[in-house]
Parts: sequence; structure tokens; C-alpha cells
Amino acid sequence: MTVRGCRAAALAVGDELLDGYRTDRNSPALARFLGERGWSLERIQVVGDEESVIAAALVELARDHALVLVSGGLGPTLDDVTRHALAQAAGVALEPNPEAWAQVQAWYQRTDRTPPSSNARQALVPEGARPLENVQGTAPGIHMRMAATDVFALPGPPREYEPMLEAHVAPWLAGQDDGGRVRRVQRFHLFGISESLFADQVAGWMERGCNPLMGVTAKDGVLSVRLLAEGASEQAAQALLTARTTEFLGRLGEYVFSEEESDPARVLGAELLSTGTSVTTAESCTGGALAQALTGVAGISEVFREGVVTYANQAKVERLGVDEELLRSHGAVSGPVAEAMACGMAERTGADLALATTGVAGPGGGTDDKPVGLVWFGVHFRGRTASVERRWPPVGRERIRRWATAQALLLGLRAVRGQPLD
Repeated sequence: MTVRGCRAAALAVGDELLDGYRTDRNSPALARFLGERGWSLERIQVVGDEESVIAAALVELARDHALVLVSGGLGPTLDDVTRHALAQAAGVALEPNPEAWAQVQAWYQRTDRTPPSSNARQALVPEGARPLENVQGTAPGIHMRMAATDVFALPGPPREYEPMLEAHVAPWLAGQDDGGRVRRVQRFHLFGISESLFADQVAGWMERGCNPLMGVTAKDGVLSVRLLAEGASEQAAQALLTARTTEFLGRLGEYVFSEEESDPARVLGAELLSTGTSVTTAESCTGGALAQALTGVAGISEVFREGVVTYANQAKVERLGVDEELLRSHGAVSGPVAEAMACGMAERTGADLALATTGVAGPGGGTDDKPVGLVWFGVHFRGRTASVERRWPPVGRERIRRWATAQALLLGLRAVRGQPLD
């Protein structure tokens, strides 16, 4: 394998990405896409809609990477200059391309329209490059060579960008010489362990020279881990991966909730649907986020009964049957009340699984005994009820609510799987 190897870079184009009003959503998707195919996204650069700046970035990235993927700047307006920058960087002319124009026309013909004259700009392609069909929009993509580097320029909207990765970049990747190396990937998704404690547990496994190479990302308390093993044969790569996977599960297996899906709602939803387990929710501090997460799962209507938000104590009494004396003696944010909320909801709906949340999300409302970040969870599953306490640092109301939502979902998952809740 050459020094450049399976190394890729991303160039995100657009003034809107630099002014704080939009974020680059394509590069994270690209990193996952490449990682699954044994490639490494080693650099991400964001530039504005300036032709000379884009061209200079392309030249720089092409020096060190076998593949450069550009997103954005392929629209019909005058500030869409990615195609012009491609031609400038490659030192070739920009010329009308009949195939690209036919693709633009075909898009409009679907709705019996004629493309405006401004769309002719989208049919300009650098000499020697080829247009790429975009079935989701008017802008064809572009594939061109710059010396030893392949450059793919794709439209900026994710609904167009991601399908074009699969349609055009994936076949190209499949045809590349990997230097006789075979790669195997294993993923784990964890919850309930901080990044710092995780780092202590994995120690040197994350050093750049390790094989398998380990990477980790964090979102809403979920740690997503990727192990990438490389060997001279499939057997060699798999042996390395299997050995590290065994070690990993020995240290961190208790925190792993899935090897395929990072969204706790989808994991729990799939478990509920596959087992025919009905579910209901009673929420206080999460304010309906738990029900919203579950009802975002396709097909969940088969098992989801209903969800209520009982924010006020009186609502807990009237809607869920929580005993007023329980609220007076323990307070709303307590294990006994969380259990009573879950029991009450299960009794009223007949659901197999009932999940309840009550806590102090902040920024105010905390006390020495019940600080901001304290959340109690009630879990009722087929006649058995338990409560679980979690204390998070005061990192912001929305973040605590997101963590609490994920925690409730994963407690439900553990209950359905017959695992200990704590």
C-alpha cells in the first residue's frame, strides 16, 4: 500500500457553514461511511464560497490524500462556485456537459416543467471530469482526477449527499487496490460510563499504532466505539478483531447495549416489537421526550399504549394515583414516587412495561439533598417494580433531560431482557 493509502479528506463549502447558522452535517456521515469500508477520514476542512480559496484547499488536500470529497457549492446561483474551483485546481477549462444538462432537464420534466436559464450553470463540468447522477435534486455531482487523487464533488443537502455516496462513491471504493490488506470492523454502543472512565479502561488500545485501531464518539451519554482490525488475510484480520473484542467485553461488557444501533429508542423499540411487549410512559422532568423518542420508532404503534406528562404533584395524584402522603413524606423526586408513577401508569393502561421519570433538570430548583442533575426512574415490568437513581453534574437543563431520556429507555431495555437494572 502506498503512503497515501486509504486516506480521505472532506472539504465542506459554504458561507453558511462559517457564519454560525448551519453546521456541516455531511462530514460525520462521511466518516461513518468511509470507516465501514476500511478508509480513514483524516481531515475535514470548511471554507466559504470563494473560488480561489476552494481551489487552494483542493490542491492542498489532494497532495496527501487518495480521495477528497467536496460537499456544497453546486447550486444554480452565482455564489455556487465549486465546479469553477475544481477546474481552477486541476488547471483545465470548465465546459457545458450534455450529460449533465440532460440530468438537470430530466429533474424538471418529472413535474412537466422547464428548467430556468440559471440551471444551465449546473451543467458545467471541468474538462475530463464526469457528471454524477443526482436523483434527489437538480445538481449533478462531479468525479474528476487531480494527479493521483480522486475528487468527488457532491451537493450539500444531506438528503442528496448521502444517497450519492452510496450510488457513486461506494462502487469506486470497492474497486480500489487495498494493497493486499483485509479490514474487519466491530462496533459497540455503551451507556452509563463517562468518557474519562472509558479512557482509563481501554488505556493504550486507542493509540494510533494499535491494530485493531479503536475510535470512540459520544452523543447524549452514548459512547459509540469502533474497532478496526487489519491483516494480510481475512483470517488474520478476524483473529485480531476477535481477540480484542473478547478483551473489550471483559472490561466493558456491562455497559454495552447494542452492537448495531446507537439510538436507545430504536434498540428498545425493536426489542418491544420482537417480543410483543406493550409499553407506556409517565414523565415529569423529561417532559414528554421519552414518549417522543419511542413514538419515533417505525411500527411502535403495535406496542405503545400511551404516555402522560404529570409535571405537577396534583397531576401525579389525579392521573397516576400517586398517594399524597407519599409525595409529602418523600417528595416528588424520589424512588417511592417514581415507582408509584410507573405502577399507576401500568395499572391504568395494562401495559407490560411502564417507565417513569422524575428529577431536577435545573437550572434552578436544586437543594443539598436533591441537587440539579438528580433523576429517579421507575420501572414496572409484568408485576415487578423497581426504582433507580442517577446523579449527573449540572451540565444544563436540556443535556440532563436528554441523558435522562436515554437512561429511561435503556432501563426499559434491561428490564425486557431480564438484566439487572443497576
